[in-house]
Amino acid sequence: MKKSVKVLAVALLLAGFTFVGCKNSNDKIEEAQEDVTVAKENEVDAEQEFDAVKNDTAVSDYAKLKAATAKLVADNETRIAEFKVKLKTESAANQKKFQVKIDKLEAKNNALKADLDAYTDSGKEKWDAFKNRVQKNVDDIDKDIQDYKTEHNY
Repeated sequence: MKKSVKVLAVALLLAGFTFVGCKNSNDKIEEAQEDVTVAKENEVDAEQEFDAVKNDTAVSDYAKLKAATAKLVADNETRIAEFKVKLKTESAANQKKFQVKIDKLEAKNNALKADLDAYTDSGKEKWDAFKNRVQKNVDDIDKDIQDYKTEHNY
């Protein structure tokens, strides 16, 4: 009788751990989905800001570039958040593999955002170099996102 009670206790304990593990996994997915919602709201805000300045002749070229690139950064943040949601449903091995790629994408996107914020007006040559650098970073991030989608069958 004592043995069956111990077996039952162990079984209940294991079932409890399994239930908690599932709950945590579901919580993580819900959290990731909330991040997608926030990213989409930021994307809408960036789109509105871009629409407000893109045809305004009184706005500087830098402000237009910043608004256009901020829109792209927000788009990328939404994609990255969506990748993270899908990642939560993957096996542990795939999670590790793809998390590294997502972290790199996120770092590049954040670096682009920081570069935009740090720009100071210092002449035509530097402006042209800055525009080219921003465009190269945008292209690199876009390529990385497309590669991720292809590799991940997205």
